[in-house]
Amino acid sequence: MTDWLSAGGMILSGLIVGFMFWYGMKGRAVKPDVERLDLEAKRDLLLQQLRELKETGGSVEEQRRLERETADVLRALDKRGAAPSKSTAAPASAPAAVVITSAHARAAAIRGFIWGAASVAVLGGIAWFVTEKATPKTEQTMGGAPMMSAPQSQAQQPDPALQQIEAAVAKSPNDLEMRNQLAKAYLERENLMGVFEQTKYILAKSPDDARALTYQALVRMSMGQRDPAAEMLHHAIKSDPQLLDAYVALAWDDIQRGNTADAEAQVAEATRRHPEQKARLDDVLSKMKEQAKNPAPAAAPSAPAAAPTSGPSVHVTLTLAGAAPSPNAVLFIIARASGQTAGPPAAVKRIAGPTFPLDIDLSAADSMMGQPLPATIRIEARLDSDGDAMTKNPSDPHAVQDGVATNGGKVSLALQ
Repeated sequence: MTDWLSAGGMILSGLIVGFMFWYGMKGRAVKPDVERLDLEAKRDLLLQQLRELKETGGSVEEQRRLERETADVLRALDKRGAAPSKSTAAPASAPAAVVITSAHARAAAIRGFIWGAASVAVLGGIAWFVTEKATPKTEQTMGGAPMMSAPQSQAQQPDPALQQIEAAVAKSPNDLEMRNQLAKAYLERENLMGVFEQTKYILAKSPDDARALTYQALVRMSMGQRDPAAEMLHHAIKSDPQLLDAYVALAWDDIQRGNTADAEAQVAEATRRHPEQKARLDDVLSKMKEQAKNPAPAAAPSAPAAAPTSGPSVHVTLTLAGAAPSPNAVLFIIARASGQTAGPPAAVKRIAGPTFPLDIDLSAADSMMGQPLPATIRIEARLDSDGDAMTKNPSDPHAVQDGVATNGGKVSLALQ
């Protein structure tokens, strides 16, 4: 019943709108004879010029020219049904014609505005009627029983707090403090790519920004770049000795290196500067030490990697063209989402003193935060002479392959 009512209402509304447009067009069709008014104005002007020419004693040729033009105008008026008596009208009728024309134009404009406004109002009424009365098809019934709709996947819930910070950064892109807040928000949500991009922008503008140095150091630590990360953390503490996050991050780096005494010293210094945080810092240090008691076993540099964990993975065979690498060389295998060439990677392997040929497996075990690898990745392998993944010496042997599927397949890379 509701569908029939909606359809009938739409048809009726369409008829009303059509009638209004037809009536408006009909009213606008009755227009003043603008051409006749122009001819009358021209006639009056020519008569005035003739009169002035005779009074001032002008040339005969000019007088004949004006007479010919006046005669042409009068003949045109006769053809349009103008009264002969108007040919002798006073010159003052020219302004009257202009006034009449303006009045007609104003009247036409007012009518057009009224009909346009009425049409918009009716169209708005139709939209409201359809919105209010239409019944969703998913709620239709069949035989008195409601039809069951197919289950839908739950949409990702928005993050209002993050969206607010992102909007603030978009509004004021040079606000470095707001970018630091966005980097921290990304870090809390494990969006390391976002952290890297924000801190990179900040450090380009302000190289001594302690918070940006700390947040990017955490990203580098997750990439296995401990030495550059430690340098950035020391720089951050030197720039802002009160920054608590920098001390905690540096203590974690010391714990990972097995330097428990240095980690305790970092936490003690942080406690001295922030005594109100003593309980929290002691708890953090205790958890760090507990986690360090059971470190993941390190595989031999040239031994085949352990079997990949469940989920997307790819088997990589690496060969080296040319001379054997130096003892200090470090092999980096970096995987990013297909098409990406910069920013934090999806997975990283770092092998010191590798021997070739070498077989490895990339899987979720090598990812930044333990997440599965993307369906397709770009693999870059580089034998780095200085051991820093962020620096690239053109002479270092390397190989790249994009579009590698992580479905358990195999790929071969020749470093040269």
